Amino acid sequence: MAGSLTKLLLVAFLCSLAAAKHLGDAGVGAAANDHHLQHSQHQYHQHQHQHSAATHHRRRLQRDSRAKDTALQCEAVKGYFESIDIRSSGVYNEKGAICGGNCCNNATELELRDKASDKFEQLLHHHTSSLRGILETTATQFQSHVLELAEQSENKTLTIFSKVYSRMVPLAQQLIHQLYTELINHLKYTSNYSNGQGNSILNSQSNLEDALHKFFEQLFPVAYHHGVHLSKNNYGELHEDYINCLKHNFDDLQPFGQIPKDVQSTLLQSVHMSNIFMNALIQSAEVISEMDALYGERLTDTCKLHLLKMYYCPNCNGHTEHSRPKLCYSYCMNVMRGCSAQFSGVLDKPWTSVAEALDNLVSNHIRSESGIMAVIKQLDTKLSEAIMKAMENGAELEKKVKKTCGSPNLLPPLTGEAPDTLQQHNSVKWALPPDAALVHFLSTIEKSKKFFTNIVDNYCDEDYTQTDDHMCWTGNRVGDYTQLLMTPSTDTQRYNPEVPWEKESEMGQLNVLADKLNKIRQSIGAPVASPPMHDVQSDMGHEGSGGGSSQINDDDEEYGIHASGDGSGDGPSTFYNPAGTTPITDNENAREDPSKGAASGLTISLTFSVLLTLVTLYSSCS
Repeated sequence: MAGSLTKLLLVAFLCSLAAAKHLGDAGVGAAANDHHLQHSQHQYHQHQHQHSAATHHRRRLQRDSRAKDTALQCEAVKGYFESIDIRSSGVYNEKGAICGGNCCNNATELELRDKASDKFEQLLHHHTSSLRGILETTATQFQSHVLELAEQSENKTLTIFSKVYSRMVPLAQQLIHQLYTELINHLKYTSNYSNGQGNSILNSQSNLEDALHKFFEQLFPVAYHHGVHLSKNNYGELHEDYINCLKHNFDDLQPFGQIPKDVQSTLLQSVHMSNIFMNALIQSAEVISEMDALYGERLTDTCKLHLLKMYYCPNCNGHTEHSRPKLCYSYCMNVMRGCSAQFSGVLDKPWTSVAEALDNLVSNHIRSESGIMAVIKQLDTKLSEAIMKAMENGAELEKKVKKTCGSPNLLPPLTGEAPDTLQQHNSVKWALPPDAALVHFLSTIEKSKKFFTNIVDNYCDEDYTQTDDHMCWTGNRVGDYTQLLMTPSTDTQRYNPEVPWEKESEMGQLNVLADKLNKIRQSIGAPVASPPMHDVQSDMGHEGSGGGSSQINDDDEEYGIHASGDGSGDGPSTFYNPAGTTPITDNENAREDPSKGAASGLTISLTFSVLLTLVTLYSSCS
């Protein structure tokens, strides 16, 4: 029994030792695992620290590289900025608020905005000064030519008298000089001969008419005595009372037939149209000059902002003049049309009316057979024909004169020899007509219609812009321009995505210019109706651009509706896609074929005719 108990105690002791050993081994394993985990966490944190340091280092290298590249880019454009008197700060970490480029800070952008505005004004000034120059040059050349023709006509008239009517020269010379002096004075432009000086125009016409009548009246006694009533070998002088009788009855006797009236009619008309032409040229040039002075005042802040983005933001982004991208065509057109919308909306239509009227005036009046240049060239012949007319009807004229004034009693001739005949001008040739200058004028006037719209179209040409709007400067970046291209009308410009129309409360100055243009147009169209159409440029071998020879309708309402300066286009508003090829109209009715209306009217007319025929047949049968 005791042995069994001893064995049980021994087994229990051994089991206790085994359990203790197992527990000890488990504790040692757990401690080892804890140590391994701590070691792994330490390695992870060390790796993360090394990775963060590498990333930070790489980013710093990238920033340094970008800064270096930016500095190089800005140095590349620095020379361009200095060439336009803009000094960059040299600090490239302060981006401008508008362009967003490191090469321009806010102060630089403000200076560049003024430069961009000046550049736009210079563009418009170039076109207005060119047009004004053509108007002024044409006026100067035209007046110089007609004055030269008048002087040549006087010399030719004196030459004819000295050759054919030598006995009349001593008395006729002064009359001829007085007539041409009056004519030349009327051909010289004066500012009084303008739209607002109606009385001056009438007085001027009346003075020339009186001068012509006086010339023929005073020429009558000279022509009668030395060309009709000749006394053989008797060179006596007519009595003053007899001379006064002839002058007093000049209108009743009509010694020169209808020639004096014909000369009066054609000369007065041609001189008047010449002055109208001169006045229109000078007044138009003055209006163009006033337009030029308004550009800087009319540019809005939005326009100036987008001019900066269009002209100089590429440089602020490091693009040099040689490597800068092209402007997107639709972007360029939207900016330019938006900046010139007020001018084109108010002034384009009245200026186009003036341009068409000037074209008509030159083609159908100035260069016609009844124009001033042709009339002056015929004047010396007409004066000679007047004397010939009196000589041809000499016998009948003598009877009328004898019945009215009696037979003349000649006074003794003046003492001394008759003065020498005038110096001969056998080699006098008419001055060459300014055909080339007038054709150039007509071509320029034709192209100047819709003046401000055309300036924009000419600027945004294919050499300066990317016509397909792909990978080009959009105002903010290089990419595709996706905004709609707006048509020039005022209605569509209200929705311009770049420079929307800003209708100001006061458009007074532009309206004043529009009124002046309307008055010029009316002064051209009012004097006389247009004769049959005559295309000057066809006669000149189709030189110039041609066109623009439509007749002027003085009652056309379009010439009297511009004073308000609204300038809104008629019809539906039309937009264009960025490529500028597919029109999108906001009025579906505008898409209808105009021929449908005509077909509908024709159908109604035919139906009415058939019904009328049936009614007639029915009436006859009944």
